[in-house]
Amino acid sequence: MRAARWAAVVACIMGLTWAAPAQAGRRPFIWTFDTDIVPKGDVELEQWLWVRSRAPGAPDRPSVYWIWWGPVLGLSQHLELALPFQVRANRTVTQLESFEADFRYRLFPRGDDRAFQPLVRAVWHQAINTAGPNRVDLDLVGSYQWESGFRAVVDLGVQVGVPALRGDEGPARILGTYSVGVSHPVIEDELRLSLESFGEFDLKDVGQDPHLFVGPSVAWTFGRTWVTAGTLFGLTAVSSETPRFMPRLIWAVAL
Repeated sequence: MRAARWAAVVACIMGLTWAAPAQAGRRPFIWTFDTDIVPKGDVELEQWLWVRSRAPGAPDRPSVYWIWWGPVLGLSQHLELALPFQVRANRTVTQLESFEADFRYRLFPRGDDRAFQPLVRAVWHQAINTAGPNRVDLDLVGSYQWESGFRAVVDLGVQVGVPALRGDEGPARILGTYSVGVSHPVIEDELRLSLESFGEFDLKDVGQDPHLFVGPSVAWTFGRTWVTAGTLFGLTAVSSETPRFMPRLIWAVAL
């Protein structure tokens, strides 16, 4: 009888854990940051796997692969913090590339259901085994969702790399970025199809051709887990230095 009671308790706990609706910060895009955040007091484990393929204009530059992994902490109903590390690899070497402290502040609290939602993102990027400098990233993100569930997101960002922050010499590097995404629910609160565009351009060298990408993705939420997968296709006609493909897989589980 006692064993049966314990079995019932365990089954109840597992049912609550795995059958509960996902409370993780769902992201329908592979590149565009959205405005949903993790609830206060929750922890989410998130991982990205992504690739930058070769570019037609740089055939000797190998494809590069990354693993991004870290906890995402709900500090309040406005603020979440991600603390990831990144591993970078190519055909000859695999090494720890960087650590980050990634703050995402939502202006309206989580649970506010108004159609328009703004978010500010600020990141400290600590470079380790990479030629790039330490840098600060800033993003302004805005989302708008219609009653039908159709969603549009705009993400405007800047990356400021300062070699002096690591004791190196050289000028600061300032990179501008943008992402624009639209998504539509196929199954409400479970499956979304999305299309997005991403671009990056050197703000100090205006004459340099930008890198522009466009591509689809699919996002699936089940239980306390969400998965988003897709690929961006480089518009190499704009710049031959742009990689042909940038696929990315993101998955996360709320603990």
